[in-house]
Amino acid sequence: MSATFGNLRPDAGLWGAQLALAQLRERIVAGGLSAMRADPALLADVDQHAAAVRDALTEVSGRVSAVGLAAYADGVADTAASNGWQLPADLDGQEWSTPSWPLVRLLAVCVVAEAAYVL
Repeated sequence: MSATFGNLRPDAGLWGAQLALAQLRERIVAGGLSAMRADPALLADVDQHAAAVRDALTEVSGRVSAVGLAAYADGVADTAASNGWQLPADLDGQEWSTPSWPLVRLLAVCVVAEAAYVL
């Protein structure tokens, strides 16, 4: 994942997690949110992915931690990369009508990260 937004080191802590999420958002959010506004099917797909991410990562407190979310995103990207996927270099020009599963999942991570309950 080092070619995308950087591997999250296990000792990175909150600051490292926030940095990794900020770098991911910087790469994905602008084009992804614009595409979601234009395509209700993509919006629904991302919403379902975001719900799955929240379900997987919600802690006892009812919140999703930035550390857990960044580690999850890192795992998604690493697993996808091991299967030959790469985060597209130019997401502004990305064709969002048929995005790959990892791209939708990472966009969903960004949507969750934007929520007020991420610590």
